[in-house]
Amino acid sequence: MVQEIVGTLVGRWYVTAFGVTFLVLASRHMGWRRTGIYAAVAIVVGVIAENGSTHFGIPYTRYSFNPELRGKEVFVGDVPLMVTLSYTFMSYFAFAAARVIVSGPWQLRGRLPRLEFALAVLLAVWGIWVVDPVSRLGAHFFLGELFRYDGPGFWFGLPLGSQVGFAVTSGILVATLTWLMRDEPGGTVTRALDHPRLGAIGGLIGQVLFMAGTAFVVARTSSDPWVVARADALSGSAFLIFVPMGLLLAVHWSSLSLARRAAPAPVDERTTPAEYSPA
Repeated sequence: MVQEIVGTLVGRWYVTAFGVTFLVLASRHMGWRRTGIYAAVAIVVGVIAENGSTHFGIPYTRYSFNPELRGKEVFVGDVPLMVTLSYTFMSYFAFAAARVIVSGPWQLRGRLPRLEFALAVLLAVWGIWVVDPVSRLGAHFFLGELFRYDGPGFWFGLPLGSQVGFAVTSGILVATLTWLMRDEPGGTVTRALDHPRLGAIGGLIGQVLFMAGTAFVVARTSSDPWVVARADALSGSAFLIFVPMGLLLAVHWSSLSLARRAAPAPVDERTTPAEYSPA
């Protein structure tokens, strides 16, 4: 059992690193009690969704994990624990990033919670569009062979059903976070660089850059032409997805900045920082 725990925490060091980042950011944002509640919900949702897919094809269509991983890391049912642990930070990064993207870097809360919710789900799914296909090439880098889908897929081997299913589970987790933080107060931030949620944007982008960078290296070190073509296309897909998003974000925040200079947003007197205390 000790070997399996070490294999999960040390062997999957990248998951551990993002997990620690999540704990630091979320505990400062939500407090330890709410962070613990959310983490428990995320892990349970991950365990049910992943095992449901491996056994019944619901919600991500049918696939299977490499059985040779048993004995090397902790499993929950037929799924490696590290897979379900990733649910915690993937949805939290998307949730917190969506809040600051919609409201802008000078506000703690926006006035469009439904837009925050929709954007958070979109960001989580977009991340998977890079993370999962690169993970399928794990046999060609340090990840190792992790899983394989039974059927054909439209996006580098990923079935459409898997993306729809992940949108559903992401929606459940973002809804959980939205409910837990329903009383989060508004407020202003003097300097954009001081915004407490910028770390979540960094975590969101960091996941994609980490996997896209891995694909870039694989494309230039593999001797298999098929792997080279697939990895290079995946590396480029990260730019196709996130460069337009970055430009749209720049336009949105520039518009908010101009509006802020012309007419400063009124302070929301219904909620003040004194009314909220993370627990």
